[in-house]
Amino acid sequence: MIDLPNDMDSVVKRWFPPGVDSIASAREADPVGVFIAGTSGSGVSSIEAELDLLPGSRLERAPDVASAAVVLFVLDASAPLGRRALTDLASALESTTTGLLVNKIDVHRDWRDVQRAVAASIAEYVPRAVDASFWPTSATLAERARIAVDPRMRSTLYEESGIVDVHGFVESALTQHRDVLRERKYNAAVRDAAAGARQEILAKARAVTSVSNTAGLRAERARLVDVRDRTRAERSAALRSRMQLARSETIHDINDATRGYAVSARGAIESAGRAGLRHLHVELADQLALVASSVDSRLIERLRAVDIELALSAEPPPSGALIVDRAEPTVRSRGVEDKMMILVGASAGVGLGRIVMSPLSVVPALDIAVIPVSLVLGAVSAWWLVRSRTLVADRAHLRTWVADVSASARSGLEQGALARILATETAFSAATHETSRSVALSADTELERVESELRAAAERRAAVLAGCDRDLATLDRGIERFGGPIRSAYQPSER
Repeated sequence: MIDLPNDMDSVVKRWFPPGVDSIASAREADPVGVFIAGTSGSGVSSIEAELDLLPGSRLERAPDVASAAVVLFVLDASAPLGRRALTDLASALESTTTGLLVNKIDVHRDWRDVQRAVAASIAEYVPRAVDASFWPTSATLAERARIAVDPRMRSTLYEESGIVDVHGFVESALTQHRDVLRERKYNAAVRDAAAGARQEILAKARAVTSVSNTAGLRAERARLVDVRDRTRAERSAALRSRMQLARSETIHDINDATRGYAVSARGAIESAGRAGLRHLHVELADQLALVASSVDSRLIERLRAVDIELALSAEPPPSGALIVDRAEPTVRSRGVEDKMMILVGASAGVGLGRIVMSPLSVVPALDIAVIPVSLVLGAVSAWWLVRSRTLVADRAHLRTWVADVSASARSGLEQGALARILATETAFSAATHETSRSVALSADTELERVESELRAAAERRAAVLAGCDRDLATLDRGIERFGGPIRSAYQPSER
């Protein structure tokens, strides 16, 4: 027997330790006896019984294939070997003289086709079978031969059953030299150990090259790249949209506030008397200041909400509160309308007095009183008309002032609010850029770690694959001394 090369022995020890024990057992084995097995329902027990009951039969039995000098494998003549049966039989075919008994030939006429199919499967999938032969048998005919009374009939039935031929084959195989039997067992054990080591090496190589090993790292890398590239754009877009919304809402607030102020001021002017009208502009100016303060506070709340929502942690730039000019109304100048109103009131009063005093003019004694009374009524009427006209004109003058002040306040508030929003957006943009830069730096740090792990995994994979290639080459070189290449996995038909 050839000793196992040191490098091959090292590979088998590292990858398939049970193979070392099986090789050692095969080296020390002393094959004797016959081991009988077979497929389910093929009549293994009947064959065993008929072989034992043959006249002069003294066959020694072996407990397993490893210790047997001869193997008998019984298969049913109705069907070829399936995948599992051929896999179980392969080790016996490669290490031991094997007789394949095609049983029940008396029942199945197509047993020759089954025998040819099995022979083809063995030739294709077990090319290193050391000594395999087929023996058509019928345990039923052997049983009939035993109970036959006529010696000629008994001899004929035994001959047709094939049991006698099988018995002779076993006795002849048992006479083989022990060194030949042990060398076959040893070589087969070496090939099986090499096949097991090769299978473990290939499984390790497949596991190392599996996508699942680095799938998590690649997914993490894709996520970090997406975070790095998308964060700044998303945050900038979100800031622009929020600031545009704050701008439009603030302009809407200013328009509503100034419009409401104008309506309220006109109502106050209409209900104000002559005395209240003199100081009403002060109250209206105070109300306009309150309107500006309300708009300013709502603007500050919106800007703070944007800061909180985007997690900028940046205070808006300091700026003064939104204010409006406290311009007082100018003194109304008396125009020609006031002078005309004096003349109209005087003439109307005189005319009214004459109408009132016309009934008294028929009395001569009272005729002298008509003129003074007419003059007095004319003066009173002129005074009342001028006073009323002044009140109406003062109200109109104050309403005009309110309209001008409202327009000026709206324009000033819009300008101030837009300036503050622009300054705040600039500050928020800087904070967004800084935050995005921090996120990008963090993502780059994580990316560097992930890339380092991927490179390490690739280096480990390359090292493992190189080691696998070296070990496979060692097995391929060493196995040539023990009967050829390593047996690869085969897939015969499942039956």
